[in-house]
Amino acid sequence: MSSTKMLSGLRRVVCALALLVCQPWATALAQQAIVTPILTTAENFRDIAGIAASAGGTGFANLTSNFGVMRTGVFYRSNVLELSTADWTTLSSLRIGRDIDLRTPGEISTTPDVVPAGAVYTNINVIGTSTLPTMIPANATLASLLSVGQSGYQTFVTNPVEREGFRTVLLTLAHDPGPDLFHCSMGKDRTGWTAALLESIAGVPSTTIMNDYLASNTYLAATIDAQATALVAAIPELRGVDLTTLLGVDSSYLQAALDQVNTSYGSMYGYLMQGLGLSLEDIYVLRAKMVNYTLLPGQNAFSGNDVSGASFLNTLQNSSLSGHYTAYNYYLQSSVDAGTLGGVQRQVGGQVHADAASYLLRQPRWIDAAIAPYTNSRDLSEGQARMWLSGMGSGFWSQARAGISPSTEHSAGTLIGVAYRPSERASASLGLGYTAGTVESAAATARVNTVMATIGGRYGFSSLETGPYVIGRADGGWVDYQSSRPLGGGLGTASGHTNGALLSGLAGLGDVIRLEPFTFTPQIGIRVTSQTLNRFTESGSEVALGVHGLDNTATNLLLDLEARLDPQQLGTWNITPAVLLRYERYLGNPQVESTGTRYGCAVSQKSAFDSRDLMTAGLGVVAKRNALTLEGRINAVVGDGAGSTGVSGQFSLGYSF
Repeated sequence: MSSTKMLSGLRRVVCALALLVCQPWATALAQQAIVTPILTTAENFRDIAGIAASAGGTGFANLTSNFGVMRTGVFYRSNVLELSTADWTTLSSLRIGRDIDLRTPGEISTTPDVVPAGAVYTNINVIGTSTLPTMIPANATLASLLSVGQSGYQTFVTNPVEREGFRTVLLTLAHDPGPDLFHCSMGKDRTGWTAALLESIAGVPSTTIMNDYLASNTYLAATIDAQATALVAAIPELRGVDLTTLLGVDSSYLQAALDQVNTSYGSMYGYLMQGLGLSLEDIYVLRAKMVNYTLLPGQNAFSGNDVSGASFLNTLQNSSLSGHYTAYNYYLQSSVDAGTLGGVQRQVGGQVHADAASYLLRQPRWIDAAIAPYTNSRDLSEGQARMWLSGMGSGFWSQARAGISPSTEHSAGTLIGVAYRPSERASASLGLGYTAGTVESAAATARVNTVMATIGGRYGFSSLETGPYVIGRADGGWVDYQSSRPLGGGLGTASGHTNGALLSGLAGLGDVIRLEPFTFTPQIGIRVTSQTLNRFTESGSEVALGVHGLDNTATNLLLDLEARLDPQQLGTWNITPAVLLRYERYLGNPQVESTGTRYGCAVSQKSAFDSRDLMTAGLGVVAKRNALTLEGRINAVVGDGAGSTGVSGQFSLGYSF
């Protein structure tokens, strides 16, 4: 060690007796190894995330409360940056954004920093004086040295000037993108207290904080030995005194400050918020910069969509929303403190998008019911046509199950069309309509409006009145989709808008069987439905999603049985009651899944509807008078799986010509 460096070190040590004070970040998904380089000219340089094994630490990033792990490469601590060229090159490779010098102007003038490349130099004189005062007790003893050191640390808590200095340091670290480095002369007192504050904010156990603090004695061992030899030579009265407490650190120093915190403010949070004037938001930003929570509150007990939502919230810890002054950061950190995600894990993933797509896939079944009275044209004469108008409304409910919210669907619409019987054996129908639908789930609402066109035909092998027949129909629609998702937790409301399409095809084979006074019509068919919602990006929230396009196809087996009583005369009207029974079987997975992303983090959600089998029972009455036909019908549906139920009704009128 050079004589210049030795004298400079002795000055720093003697002056420190009075007070003894001296981001793109790495993701810590698990405990990371401490690989901070060793600098020969800044011996106490290290990552505050943990202590290298060679210095008495575990060699891994520290664990924190609430299943947290310290992130490496965020904040570094050091002694004065009196760097060699090799050490300067090494330190510059860490891309440190700011070098925070905690020293007095007098210390800086003696040994100015060699600032790493790309770093902004900032001096925050935490003790507020121009130089460190010299206060060596007369006839120095171990007890007197300890007393001076303890008193110096207590002023970190009691002195308003020093509190303002540490407040400025912490706020600077909170607002910087990082990584940052802070240091004093020896990197053990002022720097040690700053590091202890940061580790306390992070939730590092008190024993680990103390071990990390005392590690300065290991990192600075060679310097302490050399300075002790020189100091005894300069002050013979110190011969025989253990100078480690003078030149290094002692647990009683840090404990004195911690005890003073409790005496003055009741807790570390009291000191941070009342003494230093930090807000809870400031603390949460610092904590998020330093800590990654491997498990969020309750995450390991979730199921269904909740698992995906919680995982999404977890993964966002590694996005630019975390460790900054954002609503997400405040929400997540407050959730960690509260021990609950507050239900946001269920609302954040966008289940309503999956439920809306599922709703669209089931729209053709309501069209079936609306146009059923006009597709057979049995009561039309050859060459006769009928204009018809049908109004319909429906409700459909899927119950909640583990981790998936219940969904509610409502729709109302009008369909207008014409049916025509060109021959004894054939009939055709054409319709155009509009349906307004509302889907609600996981506190969100989606409005699904559809303009539909339908065209179909029926052909009887002998006639339409009796015997076997084939039927076919094609439906096509344009979809306007709008969603609004209140997310809770102060995260705002995510809103989205897109368009899509709905296509459906039906082919079936049936038979008209006359058993007076009834007509039975069994029918078997296959329906294929394709639903598309274009990709869109939500707005209105920091965690609004870029929703991937939803493109789903459902294939259903249909078994129908209609029973009609022969027309009964009631005044001038002919009344025909009818009963419809339907069994519908999904030939694939009935559940729909949606996916969205934010900052490269993906979240998927499944629809509440998950019934492979649906049973429908309908009751209808047809009233006919001359060319006018009126019909009312009500249908009830029950599904298996997620316990889906529904009801629909329609009223229609037709006029033959």
